[in-house]
Amino acid sequence: MKTIFAFHLYLICMLFPMYGNAQFLLITGNIINEKTGIALENVNILESNSGIGTITNLSGFFSLMLKPGSVELLISHEGFQNFSKKLVLKSDTTLTVALHPVLNLKSKTKETEPQKTAEKSEHVRK
Repeated sequence: MKTIFAFHLYLICMLFPMYGNAQFLLITGNIINEKTGIALENVNILESNSGIGTITNLSGFFSLMLKPGSVELLISHEGFQNFSKKLVLKSDTTLTVALHPVLNLKSKTKETEPQKTAEKSEHVRK
């Protein structure tokens, strides 16, 4: 009986360090419009080193589970200037990011080609 107990204790001690390395930390945050302060939905958040990403919900909230260490968050949304932030994760972290709107002077109207009118052909009969 003692050998079975010792064997199980040995296995637990051997496997415990592996579980310690699988620790993840939580990054949560809100993305808002810098000018209006209104929360932005469907904003892309990507951690460039791991390729893990998410989008914000209707309230501008997001959360990511990442391994501790150096991370780089890339935040983008159509009509806003891209934002990146490098940080070292040592504990759970909360961020608030204000994205700067970009004025788009280009018109998004479709350029239509001039309509071609059908030319009437005249047949000359002799």
